[in-house]
Amino acid sequence: MTNDDSIQMQLNKIAATIGENIQRYDDRLHELKRLSQILFMETRADDDLDAWFREEGFGINEDGFWLSLPKLTAFRENRAAQDIISYSWHPDLISNKDACFRMYALRNIGPLLEEIWNSLPETAWIYYQDITNTSLQFPYIDQITAISPDFDWRTYHTFQSVCPQNNPEGEIKWTQPTIDYAGEGLILSVSIPVRIQNRFIGLWSIDLPMVSLYPEFIFDTLLEGQVNFIVDQDGNLVAHPHIETRIDSEKGSLFQTHFHELGAGFKSLSPRELLKKKEGHFVLNPETASESVGYYHAIPGVHWLLFCVFPRQSMEHVIDRKIKTAFERVKSGDFSYRLNELSDVKHSKIIADGFNEMARALENQAEKQKKTQKEKDLLEERIRHYQKMEAIGTLAGGIAHDFNNILFPIQGYAEMFLDDFPKDDPKHEMAQEILQAASRAKELIEQILTFSRQGETKNQIVSLQSIVKEALKLLRSTIPKNIEIRQNVISKCKPVFADPTNLHQVIMNLCTNAFHAVQEKGGAIDVALEEIRVTTEGQYGIVDLPPGNYIRLTVSDTGCGMDKTTLEQIFNPYFTTKKEGKGTGLGLSISYGIIKTLNGEIKVYSEPNKGTTFHVYIPVTSIKEVREPGENINIAKGTEHILLVDDEGSIAQMGKTALEKYGYRVSVFTSSFEALNAFEKKPASFDLLLTDMTMPDMTGDILVQHIKRIRDNIPVIICTGFNENISNVNYADKGADAFLMKPVAIHKLIGTIRKQLDKIRK
Repeated sequence: MTNDDSIQMQLNKIAATIGENIQRYDDRLHELKRLSQILFMETRADDDLDAWFREEGFGINEDGFWLSLPKLTAFRENRAAQDIISYSWHPDLISNKDACFRMYALRNIGPLLEEIWNSLPETAWIYYQDITNTSLQFPYIDQITAISPDFDWRTYHTFQSVCPQNNPEGEIKWTQPTIDYAGEGLILSVSIPVRIQNRFIGLWSIDLPMVSLYPEFIFDTLLEGQVNFIVDQDGNLVAHPHIETRIDSEKGSLFQTHFHELGAGFKSLSPRELLKKKEGHFVLNPETASESVGYYHAIPGVHWLLFCVFPRQSMEHVIDRKIKTAFERVKSGDFSYRLNELSDVKHSKIIADGFNEMARALENQAEKQKKTQKEKDLLEERIRHYQKMEAIGTLAGGIAHDFNNILFPIQGYAEMFLDDFPKDDPKHEMAQEILQAASRAKELIEQILTFSRQGETKNQIVSLQSIVKEALKLLRSTIPKNIEIRQNVISKCKPVFADPTNLHQVIMNLCTNAFHAVQEKGGAIDVALEEIRVTTEGQYGIVDLPPGNYIRLTVSDTGCGMDKTTLEQIFNPYFTTKKEGKGTGLGLSISYGIIKTLNGEIKVYSEPNKGTTFHVYIPVTSIKEVREPGENINIAKGTEHILLVDDEGSIAQMGKTALEKYGYRVSVFTSSFEALNAFEKKPASFDLLLTDMTMPDMTGDILVQHIKRIRDNIPVIICTGFNENISNVNYADKGADAFLMKPVAIHKLIGTIRKQLDKIRK
């Protein structure tokens, strides 16, 4: 049997869509049933019925119905309220207490009917039928245009479908199509019985145009001669593309056409048996020229079957097209296509097997070429990444240099103002605010350098909590305010032995990934830090984590989460789920490598649509911190002669002012050539050289070389905003005796100068 996936997919899609539509109507009927049961149980009519009749102006109209005459008049004059309901009462039922009571109990249900009618835009009518042969309808209608006062609602098809003798289980029932009273074509009716204390008293029904229940593509065809249609469990046609009705002569009658009438081949089929199987296929008129193939699928929520029938020959034409398509795709270079499900056509299996073997051989060769190209692309991507990181580092260094030069005089003058004004002077407080702002700006530059990996990189005893706080400061300035960052950092955590730059990068990578996970729909990022004790291997779900004390960093988000397949690949280099241009796929791979070199571990938990949590474990260090001597520099005055060189005039002037304030004599130059010329003339008159590193024409280290050739024992201090060629590690290689990074505090500058001058005296 041919089992064409495209046909089955079409049936599945149509059946699911119809099932969803049916469920919408079922839900509203249950709502009406519950509400009416409550109204029937809680309403107390007593003497209010007559008052209601009088208030509503009930009487017999010219058509013989018992109803509210004022509302009928208002309706005919187009001034009636939108939520009024119409009644179908014969005047003889006025004395029937049950009929009057239940209509009275439902008198205020109009607004709910209007809300349901609006929520189901395809709905034609909503109505209640009672066992007393009374009925109400919504929207309002002049009854004489549809029925007579003597019409017996108990014979109506909706009543018959749910009455106890035909529906002992009390289920919702969908009826066959009915020729509409109003001449609008075929309508479908769905009804639910209403019971009070297990006694059947009536039903709620909804009428809707038959075509509105189905998706537009129900009758779309994929094959020549294909026909799609729907039957109920008794084989009655519910939908068919060739249904025609005689509306004028048969208003209100059921459209009764059985699917056996579609052809002799259908007579052996039982819809009830097929419903038990839910889905499958069959052959009609086998071994004849008119042989056809059929598929069926049960529609959820109702006892209906969706059929698709087509001539066998049309499927063979499709197979021919598939074979032709297969060879065309191979010809174009696509070797992934396979010929499947062709075993029902003579010789097609041989063709399919031969084609597939050929395609596999070609595909293997293509895969080898793809693998080679992929390796080449990965290498090129890695080179581009390193070039990009190098460019970012260069840019960050340039920004740091210029910004630190700007900050230096601001910070320096602010410090001098603090000394000039007493603490109770308002100007002292102003100077303090300026100094704090400059300090915050300096911290920001340090964070930028750390992020771009331009700082010094070496393992040292470090407080992880301080790095976390620094990283979160930087993140907070870049992440939108609608993304909440919640932190729970324990301040008493013991230190770890690591490269602070690497730790900063790990935190930034994890938090940036968390931000991307919540960026689209919003959410929160939680960052926590605590010290834990691992007592046994395998604790916390990590097999390779030996017992000991650890600092656990946790980064959680409430974002999109990851499935199992993604989780297995997140630490692979260049794997990323982000869109092109949003990431290289190196962040988690680098972070994993950093943590593993520290003998730590990373554990991740994630579920789709439930967020992600990363746990990073770093061992606590047992190394004792050794403080460098001379960290606390005392400010001491002096009278020595300082040669100050800096191409930034504002920095040179501020330095001169500060040094002279503490008694030093200062010669200032903004040109390294002029400074060298002055020194050559009187080398013995200067006691110390304080020079900038990055200057035009002649850099600071070159100037130091020339100065040292003339007088090798003169103390030299190099000071720079940022320069990748000099640092605290290699300043001695440049001929300097000390190194300072701008902006430097005045007391530290004076202290370092004093320290170097005192060395010469000793």
